[in-house]
Amino acid sequence: MIEYPMTAVVARREFEYRGPDGIVALIAAIGQPARMPDSDDDWYCPWQINAAGAMQSRWAGGVDAMQALLCALAGMRADLEVFAQEGTLTFLDGLDLMMDLPGGEA
Repeated sequence: MIEYPMTAVVARREFEYRGPDGIVALIAAIGQPARMPDSDDDWYCPWQINAAGAMQSRWAGGVDAMQALLCALAGMRADLEVFAQEGTLTFLDGLDLMMDLPGGEA
């Protein structure tokens, strides 16, 4: 898979993750949508998840910045759900991560 660089962070959230190695802060950050360097028309939106120094970087693409952003938010949520299945992921001391998009998924 092509790797596109992280852009300026436009939003971040800190979660608490309880996994096999104990309790750690898990920080999710989403970058500003940007044009794909190898395309004249398409956009990408990167996100990162950092848990105890282990960084996971991904991106989602779209036909414009809005679609790329919405797809990135949906992708980030899916990645966070994997963490929640492997341990306990909480936000503001609750299991609701508050990552649902109003009106449904992107």
